[in-house]
Amino acid sequence: MRVALLGGSFDPPHRAHVQVIEHLLQGGRFDEVWVLPSPQNPLKPDSAPFEDRLAMCRLAFEGLDPRVRVKDDEGALTGYTIDLIRHLKQHYPKAEFTFVGGSDLKDELPRWKEIEALKKILHFEFLPRPPDPASPFDAISATEVRGKIKKGLPADDQVPKSVLAYIKNRGLY
Repeated sequence: MRVALLGGSFDPPHRAHVQVIEHLLQGGRFDEVWVLPSPQNPLKPDSAPFEDRLAMCRLAFEGLDPRVRVKDDEGALTGYTIDLIRHLKQHYPKAEFTFVGGSDLKDELPRWKEIEALKKILHFEFLPRPPDPASPFDAISATEVRGKIKKGLPADDQVPKSVLAYIKNRGLY
């Protein structure tokens, strides 16, 4: 089984995340896409609670396609990708994992814990992000979305309606 791992803060999940998942499924190279919200991204300490980001991911992605799974494996782990991959390989030994991220993530890799060990046990794929003209995805950032919500501006063109309702109901951002 070939699995694309889409990890991140998802604070909140937005339309560009949905586009990435659809792109990965349509490409035919992966049997499943697993969305893995980080419990606490060590490089982004001020995120909404993990439980809220996990719930928003389920609202945003689980209805897209039966091959999409929102996983909470990371909830009990450290937040470091190396620990997650070791956990997944232990529990799913026959799966072939590819970590999918935005092209901007390449520059962050040297700061990741045990990156050289990680490169030996995991495939990486980097997708072009806007403003790269090769990017097929909308230019949306979660930081921008949070800012709009904090100011009371509409974000329904950037965030699934179910996620916006959840944000309002929970008083996030």
